[in-house]
Amino acid sequence: MRLTATRINLTWGAKVEALPKIEDLNVEGKKVFVRVDMNVPVERGDGPEPVIMDATKIEQAAATLRELLDNGAAVVVGTHQGRPGSPDFISTEAHAKILSQILGMDVQWTDSVVGSAAREKIRGLRPGELLMLENLRFHSEENLEDEPEKLVRTHMARRLAPLFDAYVDDAFQAAHRSQPSLVAFPLLLPSAAGRLLVTMLRELAEIHKVQGRRVFALGGAKLEDKIRVLDASLRGGLVDLVITGGLLGVLMAEAAGNKIPSTAATYKRREILLPAAKRLLTEFQEKILYPVDFVVWDPDTDEISHAPVYNVPEGKVIVDVGPGTTGIYADALADSDIVVANGPFGMFEDPRFRKGTLDFVRSCSRAKKEVVFCGGHLSLAAKLAGLEEGRIYTAGGAILYALSGLPLPAVDVLLRR
Repeated sequence: MRLTATRINLTWGAKVEALPKIEDLNVEGKKVFVRVDMNVPVERGDGPEPVIMDATKIEQAAATLRELLDNGAAVVVGTHQGRPGSPDFISTEAHAKILSQILGMDVQWTDSVVGSAAREKIRGLRPGELLMLENLRFHSEENLEDEPEKLVRTHMARRLAPLFDAYVDDAFQAAHRSQPSLVAFPLLLPSAAGRLLVTMLRELAEIHKVQGRRVFALGGAKLEDKIRVLDASLRGGLVDLVITGGLLGVLMAEAAGNKIPSTAATYKRREILLPAAKRLLTEFQEKILYPVDFVVWDPDTDEISHAPVYNVPEGKVIVDVGPGTTGIYADALADSDIVVANGPFGMFEDPRFRKGTLDFVRSCSRAKKEVVFCGGHLSLAAKLAGLEEGRIYTAGGAILYALSGLPLPAVDVLLRR
């Protein structure tokens, strides 16, 4: 079970006021470590290297970085990208190139996180210069989740903290994590919240004010997070209906008794997740919707077809929700007052398998209610569907955790400062 930082029981508005901010730091001539979230959607292009699909997160991070540079700081920026074993678990070298274009300056890059080469570059960094570290999760300790007091003893914290004068956290999108780069440094250095983090907490305060029937639409592949959000929000009476897609939809369909072939979808920790899903369906059956049909793909013939949830063929891969599902889900939005949607309903990285997600996004917009699209893939889906206005955020998990009454350890540890 994940351990988290001490919970700070304040309203979101009060948290914004209490947070230490950039103006509380004197950064002129100082070295500042900035944790951002540039974990962007990635697709496999025609070339040998993956292609970044949407650079919005990089653009958002640039504002805080530019302010620190303009105030005379030497800035080292760190981000994660993907998870070990996932297709988007790639180097940050491409991120550094895009950031260079956005800032109009040379962004240095190192292929290390805490190695001697990275530490030497940090020591030599001058005011007004910026260095990006390699993918933080390439360093195994960054994949740990634990209490801040324990994470300060990691090699990452002990080797990097002495090289800096201050720390700024602008990674709101990862605020629900309790990993070294997010919660250890505020206990070791003068620290502050970046501009994006502050802005998003203000947005959360506004979302919390919306009254009435609340619907969560949860897709994507981060099943442990989604099950935790489901459990907390339903037991806390914070959501009236949950619509599921992606791997979560497959998990719920299987938990309901439908036989899903092992070839159709795979997910780790099945022995834990499936019983948890069954318990939730037993207790909250009337509040959880799962797909009634899927789009399936034959990897041998490249044939794409539809299948009902109770008859998914062997040898086929589930790649999207079907039209019956999106129709039912659209009807379910009719009497909602706020919809919070996170995660794609299919293999969104492949343009052939985006229809279910895009159809649902469009149905949300037609409902003319308060709609929140959150997470990298859903914010991109909103753009592709032609939706430019409204509450469209690159943060996903952090927003869901906050709206489900779960803690945001990276915010709480800053408040403890």
